[in-house]
Amino acid sequence: MHADHNDKRNRTLADEMAEARAVQAEGNIGRARTCARRAVGMAMREKIGIGPSRRDYASTFINGLYRMAEDHAFPEEVRAAAGRLVDRSKTDRTSAATDPVQDAEIIFKYFGVE
Repeated sequence: MHADHNDKRNRTLADEMAEARAVQAEGNIGRARTCARRAVGMAMREKIGIGPSRRDYASTFINGLYRMAEDHAFPEEVRAAAGRLVDRSKTDRTSAATDPVQDAEIIFKYFGVE
């Protein structure tokens, strides 16, 4: 039985990145950004903690990406990638991110995630 892409409950980081790559190749940057953010969130949960505990870096992966984008404990390249993944600065509600797959890979490399 193969995974239904509409069922997000059992998706893995690899599933999210496979979909991100596929839809980005089709030109759907918004969907690629969504998948890349979820994948990065999974890595963040494992590496720095995402959840309700006071020891967690952030309560949600979106909050974690916003925090990472401003946190000078991370290298500039990682902060910039996190910022692009959550940026929605254009008036048409699109993102400044043009390569969300690469942005996710920058963060994975920092965390040592393959």
